[in-house]
Formats: sequence, structure tokens, C-alpha cells
Amino acid sequence: MDLGDAKLRPLRVLGSGSFGRVFLCMQREGRHERKVCVKRIIMRNVKNELALIKEEIYIISQLRHPNIVQFIRHFMHAGTMNIVMEYASNGTIRNVIQQTRSAGGVASARLLRYFSDMIIGLEYLHIRHVIHRDIKPENMLLDANDRVKFADFGISNIHTPLKELPWRVLGTPLYMAPEIMCGGKCDFKSDIWSLGLVLYELCIGRNPFISVLDPNARFEQVHNVVKAMSRPKLDCQLMRQRYDPVWTRICESMVVYDQNQRICLPDLFCLDPFITLTIYKQYFNYSY
Repeated sequence: MDLGDAKLRPLRVLGSGSFGRVFLCMQREGRHERKVCVKRIIMRNVKNELALIKEEIYIISQLRHPNIVQFIRHFMHAGTMNIVMEYASNGTIRNVIQQTRSAGGVASARLLRYFSDMIIGLEYLHIRHVIHRDIKPENMLLDANDRVKFADFGISNIHTPLKELPWRVLGTPLYMAPEIMCGGKCDFKSDIWSLGLVLYELCIGRNPFISVLDPNARFEQVHNVVKAMSRPKLDCQLMRQRYDPVWTRICESMVVYDQNQRICLPDLFCLDPFITLTIYKQYFNYSY
């Protein structure tokens, strides 16, 4: 398949959605080649969508951090916007959840490493005044060293009609913060809620709300279940049976229905001395 750039040789399709497709490609750089990921977004209404897509591209092009998937370049071809990004070769957090579910969750040492990567990467985004808006296991990639990298900053939703249901515009319902479900404003603590649910799923192997929801549940049903189970906070006792109690305390401080009572990111660094030490050792050992 011709992507419209002679330097790119498609190898296979990594994924697809309403936005278009994601390709694994070899990119020629002089005498050398390297694998890259190309996200091809089909523009259905160029006049209305192009400015929004370019705005998102500008945001991700300004981000440079070891826990953020690196933007390389972009180009247009035949009514599509193509975003060339770093290729993370080790799958996603979703793959890890599926692989470790039968073993009772991810190993403690690996959980700590993933969590450190996640909150350090999220802190960088928030310092840059970027709200991810769609944190979920599928949007957390793993590189060859098994380190977490955030990807997909809502750009897939650019051309979703505004009349669509809220989760089609700002994330996925099972990870969406309740304030957004209620039509409120997405803010930094909305990302904290979503990250807390990813942490729970890494430990337990499933989203806490999914067992009491019908696969075809309406939006109102999803919100009612979320409200009932997370007000004032999510019960994470299952985590206590498998992990050190600190992980229960962390998750319960993140998955809190009331936005004002939910923990903020800086306080997450200080909940437990061992976790704080682990994070700060990594924090000051970046390799850009």
C-alpha cells in the first residue's frame, strides 16, 4: 500500500477505528531504516476538521519525554492526515492485563515500575497544561524495555460529530470521570480517575464496573453504576488480598466520585515513602 511518502514502507496494520488505520512501517533515513508507527486519519470534512487536527498535532509535537510516545512528523495525502510516531514494540497495558489475568494480576515489582512511569509521564503532561482525556490500557504503550509511554491524546475523536454521546467525544465510558459524564469540565483530576481505574485493572484483571454492567448498557446506566460504586470512593479490598495495602490506599484515593475529594497528582508522590523513593530515583534519571 502506498501511504503517499516514498520514505515509508508499510509492513502491517497495527489497528483500526472510525478515524482510520494505524500502520507499522519502515522509514528510510539515509542509508538506515527504522520502524515507525503511522496513524492515518481520514478527514471526512477537511474544512471543519483540518484546523482541529493541526491543533492536536501541534500539541503532541511539543512534547518530549521518555514516557510519552515521540512525535516525528506529519504529512497529508489523498484526504488523510498521517502522523508518524515512535514505534513501541512491546504492545500495550491491555496486553499485559490479558496476559497476567490468570496469574492474579501483574507482579508487584512490575506494577511499581509501570505506576512510576505513568505518574511521571502524566505529571509532565499536566505541567505542560495538557490533559490526556482518554487514559485507558489501550493508550498506554510499552517500549522494548517494558517502559510505559502515553499515546493517543484524543486526536482520534477530532471528527466525531458533536451530537454523538459524550464518551464518543471525550474518552471511553468505563474510564471516563463522573464529572464528564455529568456534562462538567474535563480537568487534571479527570486523568487521575482514569489512571486509578487502569491501576485497579492491572491488579485485578478487569475494570471494577464491568461485572455489573450489561455489554449494551446505556450511558445513564453506566453513570448510575459508577456513582453507586465510587461514592464516596471505590472499594478496592480485592487489591488488598493480592498486594501490599498501599496499593489499595492509592487506588481508593484516585477513584473518588467527588472531584474535589479526589487526590491530586503531586500528593500521589507522597502517599508512601518506598513508592516516593522509587519514583524520585527514576525521576532524576531520565534518558531523553
